[in-house]
Amino acid sequence: MTANNHEKWGVVLLGHGSQRGTSKAECSCAWLQEKTPGWCQDCPSTPIGLRQAADRLQSMLEIDQSQMVLSCLEFIEPFPHKAVKMLNERGLNQVVVAPFLLGNGKHATLEMNEVMDEIREQNPGIQLHLADGFGTDSNMADVVVQRVRELEESEESAAPPAGRRGILLVKAGTKTEFDDCVWLEDLGKLVEAQLGADYAVAVAQSHYGDPTMDDAAAKLVETRKVSSIMCVPYIFFPGLILQRNVIGTMELLKERYPGVVMSVTPPLGVDDKIVGVTADRVRQVWSQAAK
Repeated sequence: MTANNHEKWGVVLLGHGSQRGTSKAECSCAWLQEKTPGWCQDCPSTPIGLRQAADRLQSMLEIDQSQMVLSCLEFIEPFPHKAVKMLNERGLNQVVVAPFLLGNGKHATLEMNEVMDEIREQNPGIQLHLADGFGTDSNMADVVVQRVRELEESEESAAPPAGRRGILLVKAGTKTEFDDCVWLEDLGKLVEAQLGADYAVAVAQSHYGDPTMDDAAAKLVETRKVSSIMCVPYIFFPGLILQRNVIGTMELLKERYPGVVMSVTPPLGVDDKIVGVTADRVRQVWSQAAK
């Protein structure tokens, strides 16, 4: 299908939103900055990053700028019901809501159902479609591996750590009642398969519940006998979760395991592979609607 088949379709790229992440200075970690100076300089803030993602998605879908609206669940307007109303006012009566949310927690499940009900109630003339989220996708594993390789390349001047290397994949915390993290475990297995036998991967949540970063690090060091741990924050942009929960815990782990080399990659940011997954999810909706 081409863009011409979708002149009456609108697309809402729906992110979580954040009132933080607007300054590079928020990424404060002395030992990390000393080891990899300036690593966060290319990380966009949440508003800028989401705007970049929306622009790339529009280009990938080959739709007009008027057919795309960026929306967030919190902090950044327009909120979802208003975003759909804007598209409706432009004469677009079929709308795809494309979640730009990592994981299957409250925002992507319970809250998403509530959001869709609210949109339908306030925009009764709209034919509303919800695209699938990311889930366990090989393209997302590719992005994680890419972050690992990029940091390894930036550290080429230093002697690589001997022995097996540990990868700690950390998502934003979600209470266990909303996300059992099975998808995250599956994603970790995909990442480990791509990296090979010299690597061990463990997954964790930044806060709230299991698996914790402490337990995952212990598994890597004490059970899988790694000599280094590279943390990959499975979040889009820098902000409070990265600074307080992820990097803060890594500082504590460095004190607990002084003989283990610790490092942290930049967050995922805006990547064509990530946006490409969302584009595929929108195309799936279009394809199903055409049947």
